[in-house]
Amino acid sequence: MATVTLSKWGNSSAVRIPNQFIKHLNLTEGAELEAILTSDNQILLRPLKRQELNEDLRVHLQSLLSQIKPDSPRHREIDFGIEGDELI
Repeated sequence: MATVTLSKWGNSSAVRIPNQFIKHLNLTEGAELEAILTSDNQILLRPLKRQELNEDLRVHLQSLLSQIKPDSPRHREIDFGIEGDELI
């Protein structure tokens, strides 16, 4: 637990999140947090799960790429002809 102070920041107010929390949550500058006002009047901040989503996408992409074999059939090139001002 840490005590933080509400400060003026432009037309808004802000609190600084202690560095130990930032490190523990593996957050970086620019990370997006979800702000929730609970029914018992508490403010809850929680990181959006983008990092987890990115990891899931990376694993999925690796899975797809692992299915590509050197002898996999390739799509052939399709020539749609000249369009617009491509040829003078």
